[in-house]
Amino acid sequence: MTTTTSPPCHTFIFKSVLGVDYHLDCYLPDQAALDKHKRDSAPILIYWHGGGLCSGTRDWNDLVPAWLFVPALEAGIAVISLEYTLLGPHSAHSIVDDVRDAFEYVSHKLNAALPAGSVRLDPSRIAVSGSSAGGYVAYVAAAALPDRIKAVVSLYGAGGDLLTDWYLQEKTAPFLDRLPLLTDAAPFRAILDQSASSTPPTVSFTMPDPLHPRNLLLYYFLQTGSLLDTLSGQAGASAALRQCPTPDRARLVREHGPDVATVLPQLWVTQRKFPPTALLHGTADTLVKLGESRSLAAQLEKAGVEVKLFEVEGGGHGFDAVGNWENSPAGKDKELTRRKDEMLAAVLPWLLDKVK
Repeated sequence: MTTTTSPPCHTFIFKSVLGVDYHLDCYLPDQAALDKHKRDSAPILIYWHGGGLCSGTRDWNDLVPAWLFVPALEAGIAVISLEYTLLGPHSAHSIVDDVRDAFEYVSHKLNAALPAGSVRLDPSRIAVSGSSAGGYVAYVAAAALPDRIKAVVSLYGAGGDLLTDWYLQEKTAPFLDRLPLLTDAAPFRAILDQSASSTPPTVSFTMPDPLHPRNLLLYYFLQTGSLLDTLSGQAGASAALRQCPTPDRARLVREHGPDVATVLPQLWVTQRKFPPTALLHGTADTLVKLGESRSLAAQLEKAGVEVKLFEVEGGGHGFDAVGNWENSPAGKDKELTRRKDEMLAAVLPWLLDKVK
């Protein structure tokens, strides 16, 4: 099986909102894989896709970590890829709801929905994972449902620290890969200024045009320093926080911003028992900074949570996507490639130990 080949899956609707169905794709291991590993039922690895929380799909494509999914299936683990509410005009409070609803479906309804004779799933052994923005969703799940999750695997995940200047400060000069600044806010406000209560959610979005407003929405958030406004549903939250010294921001949110705190999983690490966590992040990531994973790892370690941080030297954002490593400067370095492969190979044994 190549990394671009999707194995067979079963697709189900796990919830509907304002006429929009939320789907999940369930990839089942073979019975032979369960027999080989002496399992009566399959542990579950839940995955959320990337896309800046504004675009992307649940589909098996060149962006998913097939290097993890394929061996996981061969080891008798089921893989489930889920849709979630994309930002604009909806906030991350909808994502929190999506996570809870998905867990209810997977835990109590999915086995009955699978075809007769299918491999059975074990909802008492669930791990969560996500790439980029999907890492944020995985953190949300771990913060909201720590007792139901055995492990977290984050691939260059956002959300390790959303209170930095990278997210809060307005940018007045090109700041990301030499992309020009946006000059017209109207296409983005047309998305964001709709009523969240009456606008059907967007749960899947992919277009070949990289300049479509939804594909540029995260860039708009970063340029205007306004991500937390949409994330929390609280207009002005970003402006208020950017006036504070960085060390005081978390305290301010905890004391005065419950709607903001709810969607910042980094604030829940010391207050709830976070599951064991593995973080993989490239040192050359210019979109989600390595500092986010370092910050989260430090918080987890301080809280007594088992955490492993794999820093992939030379890895950019999405370094594990098909072709990205090979076409990067690091990909020309045999030693860096060997180290990267060694780190990726260490993830599955770690995961298997958590869901055994």
